[in-house]
Order: sequence, then C-alpha cells, then structure tokens
Amino acid sequence: MDKYIGFDIDSKKVSVCVIVSGKKDVYATIGPDIGSMKKFLVSQKKDGVCLALAYEVSGYSGYLHDNLCECVDRIAVVNPCKATWIYRTAKKTDRIDARKLAVLLSIGELPTVHVPSKDVRQWRQTILHRRNIVRSVCSVKNRIRAVVKSVGYFKAAHKGSWWKRLNIEWMRKTASGREFWQMQLGQLLDEYQFLNEQLEKVTDYLDGYLKSKPAAVLLMSIGGVGPRTAEAVLAYTDGVERFGGSREYSSYFGVVPKHGPSVVRWLLCEAAWKSIRKSASLKHFYERVMNGDIKRKKIAIVAVCRKLLSIMRAMLTTGELFNEELVLRHCGEIDKAA
Repeated sequence: MDKYIGFDIDSKKVSVCVIVSGKKDVYATIGPDIGSMKKFLVSQKKDGVCLALAYEVSGYSGYLHDNLCECVDRIAVVNPCKATWIYRTAKKTDRIDARKLAVLLSIGELPTVHVPSKDVRQWRQTILHRRNIVRSVCSVKNRIRAVVKSVGYFKAAHKGSWWKRLNIEWMRKTASGREFWQMQLGQLLDEYQFLNEQLEKVTDYLDGYLKSKPAAVLLMSIGGVGPRTAEAVLAYTDGVERFGGSREYSSYFGVVPKHGPSVVRWLLCEAAWKSIRKSASLKHFYERVMNGDIKRKKIAIVAVCRKLLSIMRAMLTTGELFNEELVLRHCGEIDKAA
C-alpha cells in the first residue's frame, strides 16, 4: 500500500494531508520541529506501507531532507513557483496546500528540485557569504568617496588607487579631527578594514576547500576563469551527469532564460569579459555574435556566458583541459579538414 503525504510547513505548525488510494483523506496538524515530524511519519509507517513525502523548498529544506529521509521511502522537495499553475484552486488554506502536494505527488506531477548534500549546501552558503561581503566592501567604498568629496577632496593625496596603503593612511590622518564628517570618515574606514579582514578570511577558506576539487583545475584552464567562478559553477553543478545537455545546463544557471543562481550568473559575466581578452577563440565568438554592432555587446557577452557553460559541461564530462584549437574549430575559425 502506498501513502502520499503533503507537509505545508510554517514557523508555528505543519499542516498534513495523507492520501491513500480508495480511502478517505486524513488531515492532521503537528508541531514544526523535527521531532514532531518524525513521530508522525513513524506512526504512518506500517508493514507493507510505502511512504512518499512532499514539501516546498525553503531555506531549511535540505536540513529537513537529511533528517526525514530515514522515516520515508521517498522525499520530493517541490518548487512552488512551478507547482501553482499545475493545480490551481480558488481557495487557499494550509490544509488545501498540504492536500495539493499529496495529490500531485500521487500522480507524479510535482516539479521537484535537486537537494545537494550538507557539504555542498554549506559550500554554496559560504560562496554567497563572500559575495555579500564583496558587496558591502563596494558600498563602504562608495560612502567613503562620498564623504571626502563632500568636503572638496576630489583626488587622493597619492597617485594610484584610493585604496592603496598610502591613501588609506592619508584618509586616516584626514579623519583625525573633531568635525562630524571626520568622525563619519573614521568610522567608515574602520568598517572598510573590518570587512577586508573578513573577506580575506572567507577567501582563504574557500581557496583551501577548492584545492580538494580536482575539477577546478579543468575549469581554470579556460582563460579568464578564476577560482571564484570555478567554485561557484562546481558548487551549483553538483554532478554534471544530472543534466541532459548543454541547453538544460545553461538554463539551470539562468543563461537560457534568466533565472537560477544569480551568484553564478554574476561571476560568469565577469569571467566572460576576461575570457574574450585572454582566449582567441572566445574573442572570435564574441565578435562574431556582436557583428560589428556596439549595441549588441550585452547580447554577445550573454552568448559567451552560454558558450562558457557549454565548454565547462563538456570538460567536466570528459575530464579534459580547455582546448583552444577545438573551440576555434567549433566557432568556425579553423577548417574541419585542417
């Protein structure tokens, strides 16, 4: 006998619907803690019963998956954005949502998501954490520049970047007075220093972890692809074999069309601009797509991102390093007979 269970989970309770073919639907309300969920699932598990559970993806859906998988025969973690059009209803309650999940699970129509292992989930979180620190550093830099410009400093005291050591020291001395803007500048410089220290720590951590991933060497053999892009692609790929082809792979990362993990798109775009400067084949591809029209720059760079993903997928599948000549041939630069 098969039982299909839908969990509609919120912070205060879990609404449950249990569907068994030929029997009346069973509803229940349990606590939102793991213990209550496990206790309920164990109560439904009897000899000869096959349990299937569905719930919507959330920030802790991976944690739930790790803890509940031993209590059921199958777990489906659902993408709610794709499920709404499949099973529309005029009414919306927690019980209805739970039943919707159970019904769709029973007929095999739930749009599920891949659940990575705990290590991969934490790897992804650390990548996002670093990205947020980088954004904070950029924000503080802009605020520092705004403060010094507001009092007439449009150029740094020393040539080069505002953020080299000599200019940082100069801004520290400038902020030593008692005016409001000097207090603000001093605090912003403290924040800038703190964020840079945090950025260095998390970067060192990620660099060390990336060394344990042999596939990173493959991806970084592409001109313009550095450790940050390689780790993001690997962390969110989590097994290239789960993708049917290049189009599905590109679509997952939001290149065809734009959705998916934004951190990978952001890093891929940066890598694409570097790649067209370092790789003759990718530069040729970029120029061919742009076709001499400067207005097509964005279209061309997105095409390079898509090409990079196709190349990366092929490299991860075959285990081969980047082959400039092969890419040139695919881009039409080298005659097949050569």
